[in-house]
Amino acid sequence: MRGYYCICLEHLVCPKTTDMANKEYLNVAQLSKESGMTTRHVRTIIKELSQSKSNDLIRKDKHNKWEVHHLLKSKFKRKRKSKQKYFALSFQTYSGYTPSEIKTILKSVFDRIDDVNLELHYTIEMKKSNNKPHVHSYVATTKKRELFQTLKLLFANLSYHESKIFDLTRWKGYMTKDGHSITTLKRN
Repeated sequence: MRGYYCICLEHLVCPKTTDMANKEYLNVAQLSKESGMTTRHVRTIIKELSQSKSNDLIRKDKHNKWEVHHLLKSKFKRKRKSKQKYFALSFQTYSGYTPSEIKTILKSVFDRIDDVNLELHYTIEMKKSNNKPHVHSYVATTKKRELFQTLKLLFANLSYHESKIFDLTRWKGYMTKDGHSITTLKRN
């Protein structure tokens, strides 16, 4: 004879109430995933909020992990909403251009692009590994595709990296780390 199975109503009801209680409070990983922030940034916000909010809204669980009440989710929205007008552009060529030739070619690139908003701020530095010049810049343009096509046209064997700039002051500091000054090409 087979054994009898006992179904207890407590096991059917408890998980639902436990899920409800868990959804009331969110942990750092859940907040990070929902907000698109790093866990480190979420913990920084929690630390700031814990000084002004009650223990009912921000608390630590039995494992000493932060839990935040769902009513405070709005405090974990990204603050950086405005789009930076500049983007970072670094490139090197595999041909033997001198810094003065690069400067001349960049001026030609600037002159060929018909964009009243075009700004090109750059430094030319020598790479430590092979002593060949490469360029770091920050650029504002409404014609990015045309800029890249013109760069590829006028520079032979161009290799570049483009990225967003979140902190322009730090990027300028990086560009001038070896004491080079920033050269600016700008309409107006």
